[in-house]
Amino acid sequence: MNWQLARLISNASPQRRKTYLQAGLVLNIGYLCTFKYLNFFIGSIPYFAHHHILAPELAFPLGISFFTLAQIMYLIDCYEQLMPPSSLFDHATFVSFFPYVISGPISRPKRIVHQFPALNGFAGPDADTVARAMYLFSMGLVKKVVLADAFSKAADYGFANISSLSTVEAWCFAISYVFQIYFDFSGYSDMAIASALFFGIDVQHNFDAPLRTKSIIEFWQRWHISLTSFITTYIYTPILKSFSRVTLARSAFATLLAMTIAGLWHGPNWTFVIFGAIHGLGLATNQYWRKKKMPKIPILASWLITFLVYLFSFVFFRAPDIHASLFYFSRMFSWHLSLSGGNLAATYKLLNGEGPMAAILLIAQIAGIVAALAGKSTDQLGRDFKPTMLNYLTVSACALFALFYLNSSVAKPFVYFRF
Repeated sequence: MNWQLARLISNASPQRRKTYLQAGLVLNIGYLCTFKYLNFFIGSIPYFAHHHILAPELAFPLGISFFTLAQIMYLIDCYEQLMPPSSLFDHATFVSFFPYVISGPISRPKRIVHQFPALNGFAGPDADTVARAMYLFSMGLVKKVVLADAFSKAADYGFANISSLSTVEAWCFAISYVFQIYFDFSGYSDMAIASALFFGIDVQHNFDAPLRTKSIIEFWQRWHISLTSFITTYIYTPILKSFSRVTLARSAFATLLAMTIAGLWHGPNWTFVIFGAIHGLGLATNQYWRKKKMPKIPILASWLITFLVYLFSFVFFRAPDIHASLFYFSRMFSWHLSLSGGNLAATYKLLNGEGPMAAILLIAQIAGIVAALAGKSTDQLGRDFKPTMLNYLTVSACALFALFYLNSSVAKPFVYFRF
C-alpha cells in the first residue's frame, strides 16, 4: 500500500499529492493505533472506562513501532521530492531489513534505499569492513550481556520491591536502570549497525556517550540520535510550520508537544507520556535559557542537573504505572528512611551472592560506570577502527567475555523489544 501511494504521490497533481500523503499518514497511524493504543484510548474516556468496555487484545505485529515510522518517512520524503519512489523490492527490503526493524536505529529511506542498487552483483564487503563490523558487534554484545545485564538485576529488584526500599537503595536502583537501559539499547544499536555492515549497508549511528552531556539539548543530540532526527524532521518542524509566526513560546510548545507524542510512541501507558513531557519541558527550558542568554551554569552542576532530569524521567519509563512511579519517588525523598549502607550491602549480597560471581558482577558494574562517563565512546572507537592486532585481540576478548556471561546467567531480552 505504501509503495503504491508513493508512486501516486510522485505522479499526481499538487493537490492530489497532498491528499494521497494525508491518506497514507492516516492509514499508517491508524494501523499503529489499532494494534498498540486502542484499549489505552478507550480506557482514557471516562464513559468507556466506567462501563469496562474493552476492545479485543491484539498482539503487536513484529516491529510495528519501527516499521510504521519507516513507512511514514518514506511517504513524506517522496512527497517532499527528497527521493524518487523505489522499486517494490527495494521498498520491502528497506522496511523489513532485519538489523533495525525490531528496535532501530530509525533509518531514513533516502540514506538506505540508494545503497541497494549498488549491491546488485555485490560480492560482499571487503575484509576491513568485516573486521570493523566484528569489532562493533563484539563491543555491542559486551554492552548488552556483560554491562546492561549486570545493572538489570539491581534495577529489576528495586522496581519489584519499592515498598521495602530505603532512600539510598531507591537512588541506587534508579541509577542502575539508567545505566542498564543505556548499555542495553546502545549495545543493540551497535550490533544492528554491525549486522548491516556485514551486508555492505551503512546505517546511522544511534548513541554517542549521552550520559556525559551537560544539557538536555545535548543529551538528545547524543541519545537515540535517529529518534531525535525523526522527531525534529517529522513532528517538531511540521508543528512549528503550522504557526503563522514563530516565537520562542510557540517553539517551546512545539517542543513539548513533539516530545510528548514521542513519549507515547514508546507504549500505551501514561508513564511514557509523562516521560516525554519531562524531556519536552527540559528541552523548552534549555531553549529559553540559551535564547535569553541566561548566566552559564558551572560544568559539574549542569551535568548533575541534566543527569537528574533524565534519571527522574526514567523512573516513569521503568515503573509499570503512575502510582508505582510516585511511590518510588516517595522512597527516594523520604529522608526519615534508613540512610545507612548496611541495608544496601545486604541487598547487594542478596542480588549478586558471594564469591567469584559477585566480584565479577561488581567489576562489570564499575567498568560500566567508567565506560559511560569517561574515555572514547563506541561510536568514536568504530570510526577510528584500524585492523590492527590489538583490535583483533580486543574483538576476541570481548566475544569470549560475552560468551562467559551468556553461559553463566539467564539471558534477558532487550529493553526496546517491548516497544
